[in-house]
Amino acid sequence: MQNLLYFLYRFRTFGLFLLLEGICAWLIIGYNNQPNAAFLNSSNRLVAGINTLTSNTGDYFQLKTINDQLIRENLLLREQLANVSLGLVEIDSSVRKYNLFKAKVINNTFQRSMNYLTLDVGSKDQVLPGMGVIGGEGVVGQVKSVSGNFATVTSLLHRNLMISSSVKRTRTLCTVQWDGNSPLEASLKYIPRHIPINIGDTIVTSGFNAVFPENIPIGTISEYQLEDNDVFYEAKISLAVDFSSLEYVYLVQNVMKAEQDSLETETQMVQ
Repeated sequence: MQNLLYFLYRFRTFGLFLLLEGICAWLIIGYNNQPNAAFLNSSNRLVAGINTLTSNTGDYFQLKTINDQLIRENLLLREQLANVSLGLVEIDSSVRKYNLFKAKVINNTFQRSMNYLTLDVGSKDQVLPGMGVIGGEGVVGQVKSVSGNFATVTSLLHRNLMISSSVKRTRTLCTVQWDGNSPLEASLKYIPRHIPINIGDTIVTSGFNAVFPENIPIGTISEYQLEDNDVFYEAKISLAVDFSSLEYVYLVQNVMKAEQDSLETETQMVQ
């Protein structure tokens, strides 16, 4: 207490000055309209600025929560779309053909001739080799190997991966295969010469295998040519997915894959 009293006594002059300044400011603002209005406007702007900063800060720290919520909603919608195309509109678990799982990309190559991705999910998350992998814009690749906590994916940017596809406008079956050049383009093969195609035609998955649902985007035709003696077009597509910025993907589980593969294998053996 003695130290406090000594401090106040020592700075009594400065304290009196501040008190008088405060009284003067109050008298000027309180009894003069123009300074009063200016003060209120300034204080309102200050309070509004503080409120905006507080709100923006809160929104920033909520971004991850909001992002996770949007990913879950997107996952549900994509799962529904995959099954709706098969007529399973009610999405009953007893008849649903496709399940989707969210995964985060933790490693990704796109500048080699044979590219792979690594995901943060594995066998503990029910991931199996052979599952299809799609992104927000379209086809990404196919699961190659799985450990307990991780999975590697053969990227669409892999020279040995071939995707059963179709021209959406004409439903013509074809195949997409990367040629090892630009990560933005791939080759489109086996479109017969009698089928009319156009620049900008959309290429989607055909659904003619047990890996991908039908109508998942792959890309759009960017160029093509047809020589007189050619049986098929030579064409290129611009890929729907930007492989340089993949962050999250969805794994496609075909719950009827084993049954379909078994029946098809049995049929081939009988032949």
